[in-house]
Amino acid sequence: MYDFSTIIDRSGTGACKWERRSDYEKAHGILPMSVADMEFKAPPCVQEALEKAARHGIYGYTDPTPAYHQAVTGWMARRHNLAVEPQHIVTLNGVVPALGIAVRALTQPGEGVIFQPPVYHPFRITIERNQRTPLPCPLRLTGEGYRMDFQALEAAAARPEAKLMLLCSPHNPVGRVWTREELAQVDQICRRHGVVVVADEIHGDLVIQGPHIPFPNLGEAARDNCVLCTAPSKTFNIPGLQTANILIFNPELRQRFARQAQTDGFENMSYFGHAATIAAYQGGAPWLDAVLDYVADNYKALQAFFAARMPQVRLFPMEGTYLAWADFRALGMSAAELERFMRGEAHMILDEGYIFGQEGEGFERFNLALPRQELERQLEALDQAWQRRQS
Repeated sequence: MYDFSTIIDRSGTGACKWERRSDYEKAHGILPMSVADMEFKAPPCVQEALEKAARHGIYGYTDPTPAYHQAVTGWMARRHNLAVEPQHIVTLNGVVPALGIAVRALTQPGEGVIFQPPVYHPFRITIERNQRTPLPCPLRLTGEGYRMDFQALEAAAARPEAKLMLLCSPHNPVGRVWTREELAQVDQICRRHGVVVVADEIHGDLVIQGPHIPFPNLGEAARDNCVLCTAPSKTFNIPGLQTANILIFNPELRQRFARQAQTDGFENMSYFGHAATIAAYQGGAPWLDAVLDYVADNYKALQAFFAARMPQVRLFPMEGTYLAWADFRALGMSAAELERFMRGEAHMILDEGYIFGQEGEGFERFNLALPRQELERQLEALDQAWQRRQS
């Protein structure tokens, strides 16, 4: 029904991960598996809505309409059993800007912000560039995979400067979908110490092994102590349309956040993002389900490859996101050498683990939202490069 196997040429469109390729990579048609957008066309309903919006001919300043609010609240209710009212929604042009707005709105310079590396690198960047104190609570790597270190989280939250926690749920890059029990402990610890939770749930629709629990669904107290960052961008492959929905149920937190957003110059939303969001949330669910099945099969192909060809590499379960996380440290390479091997010898364009913090050194992140034949081609190249190393 949907075509995920055709390779779409994005040359000349400004696609950042395509434009950043070397001349060799461009000449050989190597698809990047780095930046987290998909190599799939957006749902047909979104394409049709954008064509209609383009034909209108006037692309002026845009505010969310009742139809927009209905689309967002309806999606959250159907997909996540989350009750949202229009007044809870603050529209924005992205989740990363929302992180910075939340940090500036809810903390003062020098105050502490908790985060859990290895994690999406804008978390630390946002904290540091806004002159706040980073309070890292690294995830624990166990034989069963990644787990939260609740003892460290308790200690960090108890520090007098701790005011905010940036939570990545599902977690990028390690692929965990946090359980209700894990999230409940985060909620209890943060409320006990007066720490507000900013939950980045941009991957909340992209769940392979679930369910995903929206942070506000933990209960009324959690709902009042969080800023929930959502967007259709990852879900429907429309990040270039610059739209996000920040859900804030506590009126005081919402007022502070909205005031800071206006101070930072965010007044209106994307005209095309408005049209795409309505279409995606109203009609995009079958497409999304098909994508999740396709990506899950890509993960199985990656899993089979490592088991058969490079058993030294530990591939972690991809419970959520379309991003697979793998530990290459057993190959005995430094992080710099691993990068040279993957990019220079295997010609794979990945996100190196070190960008997610020192806890990610020696790891690689694979974007699996691409045609399977391209994944298989690149894995064959990786195998050949590794065999040359062994000979």
